[in-house]
Amino acid sequence: MDRNIIKAQDIFLDRINHICKKLGLNNIMAQLYGILYLSNKSLSLDDMVERLKISKGSASVNIRALENYGAVKRVWIRGSRKDYYEADTDIMRVIMHRVKLIGKIRLSEIDAMTKACYQILNSVNPSDKDGNAAIRVFKQRLDKIEALHSHAQSLFDLLDSGFLNSILNTKNKI
Repeated sequence: MDRNIIKAQDIFLDRINHICKKLGLNNIMAQLYGILYLSNKSLSLDDMVERLKISKGSASVNIRALENYGAVKRVWIRGSRKDYYEADTDIMRVIMHRVKLIGKIRLSEIDAMTKACYQILNSVNPSDKDGNAAIRVFKQRLDKIEALHSHAQSLFDLLDSGFLNSILNTKNKI
């Protein structure tokens, strides 16, 4: 491969690393996705291992995770017994899928935390005046978190409905 292409790919891979970290993906996942995204053909695990100078085990584990996230797919190449992969080149779809996945996990964590806190606070003896003031403030803060949780859930429901994707697709066609 031409040295200039490799140099440009390295710059791209470095930048995509930073973006993917924000989405909770590790460096190997970012590099695997990046090299597939830039490729004009399907790549085998061996191709990616050689280009990225990573272990085959690490590549295998991380490519499976990318498959689970919908960022890459396995493709069949006639006459070869190897697995080949291609990236989903719709980066917005890949990012939105990952954001929705992370968001749903975080929302369930917030929901569990607020329920546990309410349960404990509701079991406190109401005769303690100082405690009641602290409990009242705590509950008010939890109520704010619940409201934020509700708004975030509405946003994720919109994402699931495809409404935002249709707006983005319309904007890109203009």
